[in-house]
Amino acid sequence: MTALKIGFVVVEGCGEQTMLAEHTLHQMVEIEGEVEYRLVPGTAETVLAAKCFAELTSVDAVLVFMPTEEHPQVLAAALNGLTDVVLDWNMPVVTTISYPDGTSLARAAVAMVGLQMEMEARAERVQMDTSVN
Repeated sequence: MTALKIGFVVVEGCGEQTMLAEHTLHQMVEIEGEVEYRLVPGTAETVLAAKCFAELTSVDAVLVFMPTEEHPQVLAAALNGLTDVVLDWNMPVVTTISYPDGTSLARAAVAMVGLQMEMEARAERVQMDTSVN
């Protein structure tokens, strides 16, 4: 696997797992440059930060550190928005909601990037014949 670029979106007060996640990433793969951190004020703002990573940077994955004790409607809206980022930008976004510790979060991100790279490498590039008979 080539060197990866990774982005972290951290809700204020939820950064306790970031060092463990970054350490795990460095043990598993080569990281290109520094992990890019973006601090956001709340869970709802994680969606915009993840979308900015997808649109405006060349990160391979985004790890989102958010509180597990969040209002259910805010959490559901954020997870729906993050799912849209994944689908719209074809970029892995993993959260502390699914992976509550930094080690499992980092492993999931690396696994998803690896899967994506493998599938892209194996994908057949089919060109449609648009010539007229």
